[in-house]
Amino acid sequence: MLGAPREGSTAEWALGASCPPYAARVWGEVVRGPATTVLIAALLLAFVPGEAVAAGAGDVGTSPGPSSQGTGALTGGHLIAGAGGTYLPVTPGDIGTSGGDPRNPLAIPPPGPNPQGMSCPETHLFHVGPGSPTPGGAVVAVISIHPGFTKNVTGGYDGYDRQFQYAVLDAIPAGGDPADSAVGARATANNVAGHIIAVTAYLRVRGSWVDAKPVAPYGGSCVGATFAFSPPYVAGEAGVPFPPGPILRTPPFPTGTNLVAALTKSWTIGSIDTLPGGTGVTARTFVHIPTCAWTDSTVPTTSAPYHALTATAVNGYTLFLLYEVTVTPGVVVWSWGDGTTTHESGPVERAPSTLPMYDPSAQTWTDPCALSHRYASVSSGATITATETFTISITVSWSDGATVHTQAVACDAVTGGACALTIGAADGWQSGPHPVEQIEPVPYQPPVVP
Repeated sequence: MLGAPREGSTAEWALGASCPPYAARVWGEVVRGPATTVLIAALLLAFVPGEAVAAGAGDVGTSPGPSSQGTGALTGGHLIAGAGGTYLPVTPGDIGTSGGDPRNPLAIPPPGPNPQGMSCPETHLFHVGPGSPTPGGAVVAVISIHPGFTKNVTGGYDGYDRQFQYAVLDAIPAGGDPADSAVGARATANNVAGHIIAVTAYLRVRGSWVDAKPVAPYGGSCVGATFAFSPPYVAGEAGVPFPPGPILRTPPFPTGTNLVAALTKSWTIGSIDTLPGGTGVTARTFVHIPTCAWTDSTVPTTSAPYHALTATAVNGYTLFLLYEVTVTPGVVVWSWGDGTTTHESGPVERAPSTLPMYDPSAQTWTDPCALSHRYASVSSGATITATETFTISITVSWSDGATVHTQAVACDAVTGGACALTIGAADGWQSGPHPVEQIEPVPYQPPVVP
């Protein structure tokens, strides 16, 4: 039954306008449910221009979303150097219903032993309060419905809902502003992604009940009643299907040690070079002057991103899954063989551009090195080593048309987290033992190579 105060009630209701901006204006009470908004109201028989009108008692389809350029960016399961982008989903050609419809009041028989010939649907006149708009003598139902929409050749959508006999060509126009997606905004082809799309149905003319059978249960329907419809509008947010967990957790490339091997196969780990000493692993160095050290390598010194783009179909949507792999260098720990260590943010991969020079006025040596160590005492041999741990992490992200989601993906199946690769002395980052000798305070000159 369509609820309202009965004629003669002592209640005084002052009813206010409560429809979306693009719906015809009505006066009524809003009753909000989880899926629909039902308005039980009195309505003037003058409607906004351009409304759709249908008789009596629509079906559903799939969900909405914008088009995307992601198909052209698919990497075929291969990792590509560099970061990826954000790719909107490709939606089904049609937009399905995004919420359940309420029961059609034309299918509800009036109360009584036999509803045949009775006026329908059952309603009650409002007893309006002072100053409230006058309904003009008509009592109707106002209901939010959620039609399906089929894309047409113009890029817009034709609407349909068999239950309410809603059939409107180009109900959702092509184009539009994707940012204009607040609740109540007129639905357009560019703002339907990730949103519930509703239409307000107005029962403008009452009908009469016609029994389907001459004996109980009579069945039947309300004949002669007609609906008018507002343009489709945004009625809330509705997320698109979520990719299944097993798909998200399975990148299109190997993980674990296979991934580490693939990413590092182009690296040159090399060895440690020193000055004084050059490339000679046992060349001598000296106390008090800077002993420069660097790695003759091409390992990453800053975070190195890679990506792979794949696609998966979920309930008619094509969602683009961007897997990003980041190789992050760690702190390099240098051990100088005399009990001291130095921590650097990354490997030093170049020799100094000039040599250390003795400054007589300061009575010390200049230090042109990016990394150096001054030995305090002589030694028969100091072995220099460097150790660094790289972290390889994986994330997957995708857009549902309104929000970009990101979650971590395990690289190491044992820990469930990132992979780790440690490079150290066993891999070549070792030099020495270097004899540490005394030196007179004169500028150092490299030996002449014959």
